[in-house]
Amino acid sequence: MNYSIFDVDGTILDSMEVWNTLASQYVQSLGKVPEKNLDEIVSDMSLEQSATYLKNHYKINKQEERIISEILNFISDFYEYEVNLMPGFKEFISHYDSINVFGTSCDEELVKIALNRLGVLNYFEDIITCSKVNKSKDDSDFYLACAQALKQRPEDIVVFEDADYCIDVARKVGFKVIKIKDWRDLNEKCVNDCGK
Repeated sequence: MNYSIFDVDGTILDSMEVWNTLASQYVQSLGKVPEKNLDEIVSDMSLEQSATYLKNHYKINKQEERIISEILNFISDFYEYEVNLMPGFKEFISHYDSINVFGTSCDEELVKIALNRLGVLNYFEDIITCSKVNKSKDDSDFYLACAQALKQRPEDIVVFEDADYCIDVARKVGFKVIKIKDWRDLNEKCVNDCGK
């Protein structure tokens, strides 16, 4: 039996395009001019970290919780009606013998809405979010919290990720990691033997 942690955005969901410009769009919606590399600056941050950065840097007179709520409202329709799975993921997960959890910086409700619509939510036992464990994905404690949810040691868990910084963090604490570029590239052997 395999035990696995799956990232969501850019790994399962073809959603990075919307996240890649989200901070700039939000700042513009407030009538402010975003710095040229704003989206790059916040790309490795959790939603909470991003909200704190935006609040302080752009002197936004709102609580972080309100900023997060407004940011999520920007993309809720996209998750509910538009976002698609990464090509090949549904075929992979339907044949992959594993107990799985999500490990994501995305909002739990958005994940549920999108993946239920797309027919893959039932392959997962739990959704571990940065907000839920109060850790960002650049902190090894985030992945250890996911391992705790699976009740397994890091060395017995496979992490599926697309972001290099997350891959580095997970590997440093002993997880087996598979970098995802295209699910269609994972051969049938991996379906049965990933992480062995």
